[in-house]
Amino acid sequence: MNELLQSAEQRIRRIRKEMLESKMDALLVNHLPSIRYLTGFSGSSALFIVKQDALYFFTNDLYEMQIQQEVYQLKGMRTFISRSSIAEMANQKVFAKVKQLGISEGSMTHAMHKALTSAFPKVKTISDAGIVHKIIMQKMPHEVEHIRKAAKIASKVFQSIIKEIKPGITEADVSAEISYQGRKAGAEKESFDIIVVSGERSAMPHGRATNKKIKKGDAITMDFGFYVQGFASDMTRTVFVGKASERQKLVYNTVLEAVLTANAAAKAGIDCKKLDGIARNIIEKAGFGEFFRHSLGHGLGIEVHESPRISRDAGGEKVPNGSVITIEPGIYLPGEFGVRIEDDLHIAGKGAEVLTLASKQLLEL
Repeated sequence: MNELLQSAEQRIRRIRKEMLESKMDALLVNHLPSIRYLTGFSGSSALFIVKQDALYFFTNDLYEMQIQQEVYQLKGMRTFISRSSIAEMANQKVFAKVKQLGISEGSMTHAMHKALTSAFPKVKTISDAGIVHKIIMQKMPHEVEHIRKAAKIASKVFQSIIKEIKPGITEADVSAEISYQGRKAGAEKESFDIIVVSGERSAMPHGRATNKKIKKGDAITMDFGFYVQGFASDMTRTVFVGKASERQKLVYNTVLEAVLTANAAAKAGIDCKKLDGIARNIIEKAGFGEFFRHSLGHGLGIEVHESPRISRDAGGEKVPNGSVITIEPGIYLPGEFGVRIEDDLHIAGKGAEVLTLASKQLLEL
């Protein structure tokens, strides 16, 4: 717990420094994953307020026992249990000397903002400029270890599941087996709805498993991950049932080159748009540019999709040292098949550690 407490307090110090630079008297955090990063709380109702001289944690009585087990003993933090957090803030005069309150525009509802401004009419709400999201992009060692374990489970499941795939089995059967084996290997739960798409359906980037029977000649794309200690992995592999056609091999090897090249280029400080372009250029030169329709990757942690965005639309964002990101190029040919290969990477200085160690070589089952 000492390591977790120290990590949280380190982040709060950085938040306070950013607040001073932004002339922010207080910061209200209502994004639950961010609250978990900062306090350890994993429940579904909480507010966390950061001031230069105090911290405030609000939740309701459903979590009275849970906060005793989970929430870090942060220096200067006061905890309140109430069915009306905003009313309790008023009672405790939390914002008595606050002129500017930072809020996350992306996670605060209109209703909540209206309630805040009604309760505290003299307090001006301003954008928090993504302070918390910027700070939690850099993962602490214990958080990376949780993701590493989650990635190890995903890799182990893949190596096992390819032995089960054969003509006649359904996509849903494969999905269920992935889920079962992941839980059996120690995962808390799946990171998201498992994607298993075969044949023409493999050209659907976010398709879901159906009762379609897998047949010889199909490409099968499997995208799945698992949670360990609240942190997610996210891995994709594409395999072929029987011999792959020359066109399937061309597409697969193009995607493989893209993922390997991007993995090798990933490092702290690289521009997100540039990293996306490194993989995208390979796919474009092979003649498949119009069929790579999504971003190259994203941050990974408590949420499956976190900052940074590894995208051609990224506006000057850099990949932070210590972050965990995905690299997932794909080619999707409507009416034919699709291929995606995805790895999880821990960014460490001038390079990156690949956490998803399952084979990426072309597999003909």
